[in-house]
Amino acid sequence: MCGVFHEALEESEETMAKPLYEEEFIFDPQIEDHGHVHASCIVECPNGDLRAVWYENGRELPPPYYSERRDKSDDVRIGGSRKPIGADSWEKPFVMSDTFGVSNNNPCMAIDRRGHLWLVHATLLGVPRWTWGSALLRYKISSRYDRPGPPIWDRENILVPRIAELEEMASEGNPLSSRLGWMPRAHPLIRSDGAVVIPLANENFYIAAMAITQDSGETWTFSKPVPGRGVIQPTLVEFPDGTITAFFRTSGGRIRRSDSLDGGITWSQMREIDLIHPGSGLEAILLRNGHLLMIYNDKEDARDRLAVSISTDRGRTWRWTRHLEDTPGERFDYPSIIQARDDTLHATYTYNLRTIKHVHFNEEWVMEEDEGESEEGV
Repeated sequence: MCGVFHEALEESEETMAKPLYEEEFIFDPQIEDHGHVHASCIVECPNGDLRAVWYENGRELPPPYYSERRDKSDDVRIGGSRKPIGADSWEKPFVMSDTFGVSNNNPCMAIDRRGHLWLVHATLLGVPRWTWGSALLRYKISSRYDRPGPPIWDRENILVPRIAELEEMASEGNPLSSRLGWMPRAHPLIRSDGAVVIPLANENFYIAAMAITQDSGETWTFSKPVPGRGVIQPTLVEFPDGTITAFFRTSGGRIRRSDSLDGGITWSQMREIDLIHPGSGLEAILLRNGHLLMIYNDKEDARDRLAVSISTDRGRTWRWTRHLEDTPGERFDYPSIIQARDDTLHATYTYNLRTIKHVHFNEEWVMEEDEGESEEGV
């Protein structure tokens, strides 16, 4: 009996993956200057290629127009790159979307059940005076993206959420404030029934809601606002029982969450979870083994440390944490993460606003944790 036990143990150890970690820049900022580079998103294509997007460019503006915030400039565009399956490096970056005279911001992507690539981003109509609150939401869909360079877009459209509760709140002096200001950030969720759910937040009211389509963007429904204010940039996961959980960026030092039991139409009152953050972008994904993973800045006052945490109980507790970056005074933020078909993880994030860093790792690497992390916990 003892021999059988040891044989089973050896077999289990053999099937466990070894920790994996690889890193690279999508482009070298010393060779290619893309200006202000921020807010990336990554997807794995059906053929195994990787695609990433971000926003870039931005000339310096004279005071008082955000002279230190070049992403508010009217020449900001959506850039992207592709890493073919088996390649050692990313392709030379290319333009994914550029609208003359305005700022294109906060891109995100998803691949739907038909295998079509979605690009969703905001166009800031009022820059430089009126920035996030002037955002017009746009989306593009492509079935032809398995080739070098930018996708060939089949169609594109604007998306103008109409949510009665916000329209009632909109002031007479600015009646468009409930139609504009909707910003995407994290991946759209492809619901278990194939519907595309885009997590959004309105920068005029700091209220979150979801845009849902079941016919590839021909028609849309909009959720009720998530109860509570002061949140932006929701990220969504769907559990096997159909529950959808949203996690939110806040300014209160703690990530918040809300749950939906009806496919994302209505939401529970938000509550804080035990993960700290400095009011920066974050993303959660559900792994195939049922574990929940969060990538985020785990400090209350800076974006110079970037962490990955794993929960085995739907986010009630976070058992493992490991850091992708930890260099005081630098900036690593707005992460995006996916689980590839081989179960490994790919993440991209802003690297000092100069380039996008791509890291490839697995859950076993996270579970090794940083030295001394397991004693402290999360």
